[in-house]
Amino acid sequence: MNESRKMKEQKNKLNEQQGYKVEIIFTTPLNAVDPFNWISKAVQEGEFKYQTNAVHTTSVEPIDIHSDEYKWLRDSV
Repeated sequence: MNESRKMKEQKNKLNEQQGYKVEIIFTTPLNAVDPFNWISKAVQEGEFKYQTNAVHTTSVEPIDIHSDEYKWLRDSV
């Protein structure tokens, strides 16, 4: 019964929160450490962790900087 109450309290807390998705596009040297290994810790640093309740997930996907979709990235260099 106690477990049911905890779940209900968590659901109520979640109803009082707003979720956000943040996408960060960056480049690194080809021989750099995979961002998957450090992005979660980086997101928790600084002011960010004081303005949020929790980071529930992070997403790291490689992109093809030579594709037309990211032409703006090549143009900005």
